[in-house]
Amino acid sequence: MAIWSIASVASEPEVSIARWKVFEIHDGTRHFVGADERDFSGRVSSAIVSIDHKTLRGRTLSGRVYQLVGSPGQSADAEYVWEQWCLVNEVKSFTDVTVQFLGELADDNPE
Repeated sequence: MAIWSIASVASEPEVSIARWKVFEIHDGTRHFVGADERDFSGRVSSAIVSIDHKTLRGRTLSGRVYQLVGSPGQSADAEYVWEQWCLVNEVKSFTDVTVQFLGELADDNPE
């Protein structure tokens, strides 16, 4: 499976991802990992810097906005891209914090 560079933030300021997860790496940063809704290719974000808990839109360090679509889930393409991203970025360890992330969303949005 090939890995390729994504469009610049200027030309693609927003992307919607489905079957998403949130991973936290050894340095404490969190990243969106999921399937691009347009073609279901795997996507990994730069570090998450803010999240709108009501709309599920998160801004990353690059300035790109990720729209989380639907519920968290599995994507083989996204997991492959994540593994490659970890190799390139010398990630020493990571944790799937999706459940914790969802709990934080719920805490910020009491009904």
